[in-house]
Amino acid sequence: MKKFFTSRVFIVTLLVVIAVMSRLLPHAANFSPIAAIAIFCGALYGQKWYAYIIPMAAMFVTDLFLGLHPAMLAVYVSLALVVFLGTKVAGKMSFINTVASSIVAAVLFFLITNLACWGLYTYTWAGLVECYTMGLPFFRMTLLSNVVFSAIFYGVYYIVNSRVLASKRA
Repeated sequence: MKKFFTSRVFIVTLLVVIAVMSRLLPHAANFSPIAAIAIFCGALYGQKWYAYIIPMAAMFVTDLFLGLHPAMLAVYVSLALVVFLGTKVAGKMSFINTVASSIVAAVLFFLITNLACWGLYTYTWAGLVECYTMGLPFFRMTLLSNVVFSAIFYGVYYIVNSRVLASKRA
């Protein structure tokens, strides 16, 4: 049987624990590491069930503390799509792929979750435009957090992985 607990699993799990803790601390609205975790898990775990479970569990546990809301289904669907996006960059981690996947993840999240909130406005074209317009400040923070946290996670992973590989060569 293939060994499950590798340095890759350890690194990702440690970053997820740190990120969950950071989500529970006071922070700006939508400045959260969860989407970056989803990308990172998808990229490192690939098409494995735990690539989806880890960010979903991290989100759900923190939602239990922060509060449940009617748009949760849209948030979790978005999160699953972001993990899937991460699986598409698996094995191709680079600065460009990190930034691109972070941007696409933010756009996906923005489009899906704001569509789920359309009911707070009138079900007209003007209501939809207003819904997305009101979400723009949150989109800016989501985009910024995705790029920042993805860069941190990939940077830490690269540094730790480089040292592990260097110590194995020595």
